[in-house]
Amino acid sequence: MKHIIIWAFLAFIFNILTPAWAGNQLQCSHPELCRLARIVLEENQVSGYEFQSLVKIVGDPHEYEPTINEVKALIKAEMLISGPHDLNPWIKKINYQRSKLSNTKTISLPLTKSDYALYPNGGHEALSHFWLYPKIFCAMKARLEKELLDMKILSALTSKKNCADEEKKIEKDLKETLLSVKIPVVLTHDALLPLLRSLAPTATIAAIKGSGHHQESGPEDVKKLYNALKAPKVIWLEETGINIPQNILAKKRSADLTLAIDTATSSGAQYFQILETLNEKFKAQKL
Repeated sequence: MKHIIIWAFLAFIFNILTPAWAGNQLQCSHPELCRLARIVLEENQVSGYEFQSLVKIVGDPHEYEPTINEVKALIKAEMLISGPHDLNPWIKKINYQRSKLSNTKTISLPLTKSDYALYPNGGHEALSHFWLYPKIFCAMKARLEKELLDMKILSALTSKKNCADEEKKIEKDLKETLLSVKIPVVLTHDALLPLLRSLAPTATIAAIKGSGHHQESGPEDVKKLYNALKAPKVIWLEETGINIPQNILAKKRSADLTLAIDTATSSGAQYFQILETLNEKFKAQKL
């Protein structure tokens, strides 16, 4: 009887001390979601968690579809962080299937009307690249923090780093740099278009195609490209992994400038690493 009482007491203590979510692996539907989760936990000195993106995007991310094995892993993941639906159009069906399972937990971080209002001239597909939009990134970070607090993965917010301060700084720095860019900018696709236009509303900025899944260059895109090319020199911002028809890239002239950048995936704990890199590349042109 004494042993039974001891074990019952230990079980009671264990239940008190164990978080509501006892798993140690956070899985994600996109690498940037895992990076965001890692940032939140590391800033608040929470360790012991593994982060795994369940999709391995190869090639143009806008042409990617998950494999059968990836779909299975996404549905069965014990805990999944999923992001904007326009970023992964297939995630809605996966989240629906997950809702039927009692042993899974999903943290869903779709964009909201408030998010879209932060960059009012941006399309939903472009703004779904949340890591390229400082205000949206900070809003999503706050929502993820709340979810992790509710699940007791976080016991409190102890980080002294202020996302709003970081957001204001990078947008201020990039805006100042763009003021020195006096020639048109041609983007591989429109993932950065709403941000750059919000920071430099009078600049000539064109995108070769949109950010929609399987979206190709349309007549309107080509028209805007030709308008930009009326200038004697333009900056081509070529993004790694984005497929562009050779007949369009052939429009590049010897006088034009080319900046190569990977906008699809960032790394490390620096919130806006891609935008910092972009800012430095613009400044290096000494325009």
